Order: sequence, then structure tokens, then C-alpha cells
Amino acid sequence: MSPHKDADAWLAAIVRSSDDAIISKTLEGIVTSWNPAAERIFGYREAEMIGQSITCIIPEERTAEEEQILERIRRGETVEHLETVRVTKDGRKIDISLTSSPIRDALGRIIGASKIARDITERTRASAAVHRSQAHTHAIFEAASDAILIVDQRGAIISANRKSAEMFGYPHEGLLGQPLEMLLPERLQSRHIDHRASYFQNPHARPMGRGLDLVARRADGTEFPVEISLSYIETEDGLRALAFVTDITQRQVMERAARQADRLAALGRLSAGIAHEVNNPIGIISSRIEIMLLDAEAQPLPGTVMEDLKVLHRHAQRVARIAHGLLSFARASSIEQFPVDLNQVVEETLLLMEKDLGKRGIAISRSLTAGLPPVHGDSNALQQVMVNLLANAADALGSGGEISLETRLVSGDEGGVRLTVRDTGPGISPEILPRIFDPFYTTKSEGTGLGLSISYSIVREHKGTIDVESLPGKGTIFVLTFPAVGRDVRS
Repeated sequence: MSPHKDADAWLAAIVRSSDDAIISKTLEGIVTSWNPAAERIFGYREAEMIGQSITCIIPEERTAEEEQILERIRRGETVEHLETVRVTKDGRKIDISLTSSPIRDALGRIIGASKIARDITERTRASAAVHRSQAHTHAIFEAASDAILIVDQRGAIISANRKSAEMFGYPHEGLLGQPLEMLLPERLQSRHIDHRASYFQNPHARPMGRGLDLVARRADGTEFPVEISLSYIETEDGLRALAFVTDITQRQVMERAARQADRLAALGRLSAGIAHEVNNPIGIISSRIEIMLLDAEAQPLPGTVMEDLKVLHRHAQRVARIAHGLLSFARASSIEQFPVDLNQVVEETLLLMEKDLGKRGIAISRSLTAGLPPVHGDSNALQQVMVNLLANAADALGSGGEISLETRLVSGDEGGVRLTVRDTGPGISPEILPRIFDPFYTTKSEGTGLGLSISYSIVREHKGTIDVESLPGKGTIFVLTFPAVGRDVRS
């Protein structure tokens, strides 16, 4: 056999054994050869296709595509790896990768086209599945309620979800590529670098935060408590650590409130007993001192004795006020409640106190939203809260300054009515702030330390919340929120 015939035989064997469809056609698109792989892929036997137009495997909407391919072939061009769609004999559409080349005669003239078609339907489906999986993963990543940070071994943030930007106050782009330690207070950064290096040496999934005082820092420099869970993944680019960060500020507030409520309940029961035991003897002591002072008007006593009696009387009265405060603090929570207009409570309290506050040079401003829904409550108890808050604000201001009162409707899930009391006083130091609702805690020489504790209890009885914001030199804000009539007021 001649070398030329050997080459033809080899070529024919390759064509027939190929896994790809190898087809030749005229410049008009008439099929001139059709190998076994073409039969398997498209479902047509060779005898069915020879002499037929190639358009029988082309979807109607893609016939223009075939004309464009033939036009390029006529110009001597090769069309490589065109991903397109074709139709099988049973009507199925399949994805194929198509390469078409010119066929030339002995004189180099283009007389037809050869086509190699590979069925990539499974590959396309697999790729689409991967894309869908990636899309789902990304959607979950972005929708997570925790901040999720992915960090490389250098400590650089290589990925961060939407919640991360929201929690830490940085734009998304401002996080990427930055060291993780930027999200920590400066005093903790060097220590964390050692922790991070240790973790990458021995990576393992571990929850963190329970029972630990973990603190993060926002872009504006403010710090907040967090819990962190760690995990890791192996990637082509190396080991990556995943940090899941939860802001537990609100949870700590609720836990503190629950502990405070438990302490107040226990202390309330104790206070009630003490107050009842103290009331009778202190009443007798006060009465006898008053009688002695009256008798002294008829039979004068030495000046020092009179002064001592007055001191005793003054302090007996103070003990009586403390006992009264204890009874108020410990009163039963089964007070009868009716719909109460919070604006009216504010106005009635100001009728009692505004004139006296004005004499002290304290200005009162009010911004009361009209048409607020009523709240469930006892107007006298709520007025007692208002008196306590205004009295505390006035004591903080001394002579001069401003107290502003605002009411408004709170929309959304937490709905209800909100009362805000602001003063322009010196503020409360961070060391004192956590203790202001504790019974008997006071910074005043003549204070009983029960005013805010009683106010806290009253607000709790009304299914409301009381929060305070204060910084030294920037005044104090008390925020009271009550459920409106018609909303669920279960504890």
C-alpha cells in the first residue's frame, strides 16, 4: 500500500473511532460525510444524512448562525470552539462545542467544510449547577444575620458579607485586603496577632465568646461586645479561617434587665417587710420629738438640746421617707390599669413642676406628638416616674440648663409609644451608669437611692422598657417605651 493510501486509511480509522462527531459538508451545507459519533450524538444514521442539508440538526432560531459560519468558511476562516445548540432526531436540544474548517482541493480552492462537534450538554449542566450552587451559597452568605469574615494566613480579610460592613460601619470595599486586627480595639491588636498565628498552626472549628468578654471596634471607634465562632477551609490558595461574629449588645441589655428584675423582685419582698417594721417605731419617734418641740415653746430648753431635737426630727423624717419609698418600691404589681394618654401624663406632671424648675433657671421644651394611641397603665404611677426623672434631671442641672420632653409613635415590630427625657447636664460617668437602677445606690448626700429603682419597677409593671444613654459632659437621655393599647402586652 502506498504512503498516500496508508495516510487515508489512518485518517478514516481516526474519523470512525472518534468520540466527537466529524461531519463534512458542501459550501451550501449539504452533508457529504457522517461518522459513527455523529450518529450517536444526533440520532441520525449515516444513510439518512448523506445528501441532506445540515439544517435538519439546527434549531430554526439558529439557521442564521449556520449561514454566518459558511460565509466565514468561504473566506478561508476557521471557526473554533463555538458553543451553540443543535437538535437530535428525537427533538432534544443539546449543547455542543463546534469547530469548522475549510476543505480545499489539490489546487487550494475551498470546496467544502469539515465540522467537529462535541456534545457538552453534561458539562454545561454541571457548570450551570455549579453556578447555581455558587449563587445559593452567595445568597446565604449575604443574607446571614451574623458578620462572616474570611481571612488568609497573613490576617488579611479576603471576603466579607453585607452584615460585616453593616456591623463594623465600613464600606464593603474598605474591609477587603485589610488586616483583621483593624476590627479590634488597639489594646487587643498585638495579642490577637499571636492568637491568629496559633489558630492557623492548629486549625479546628471552635465556638468562642460564651463566658468571655470579647470586644470589637467599629469604624467610628466605638466598642461593642461580640461572640465569635471560628472554622476553616482548605483552598487552592491555602488555608482560610472563617469568623462568624455576633453582636451581643442587645442580648446583654436583656440579660442585665432580667437580672435586675430578679434582684428587684427579691428586694421588693424584703423591703416590704422592713418598711412595715420601721413605719410604726419611726412614727412614734417623730411624734414624740414633735411634742417635745412644742413643749419647748412653753418651757424653753437649752439651745444645744433644741438643736439636737431638730436634727433628730429631720433624720426621723428622712427615715420615714425611706420607709415610704420602700413601700412604693415593693407595692404589689396587680395595680389596676386603664388606657392612659402619655401626653396628658407629661402635661400634668409639668403643671406640678414647671414653675419650680423655671425658678431654678431650667428651661423646659416639649415635642409631644398629637394623636398618640393610649397605653395600658396607672396614670398616678406613670406620673411618679415622670416626677423622678424630672427631679433627677433638675438636680443634675443645678441652676440653668434645659430639659426636653418628646413623645412619639414607634412603628415596626417593636411598635408602641415612646417618651424621651433629655437634659443638658454633666452626664453620668461610665462607671456609675450600670448601677443607676440599683436600689439604694445614689450619688446625692440626701438621696434615698430608690427613685430610679421605683421608676424601673413601674415601667416593668407596664410591660415597658427604660433605657439610658449618657456621656460625661454631654447630658443624659432616658428613653421609655410602652406597648400601645391593642398590642400584645404579655410579659
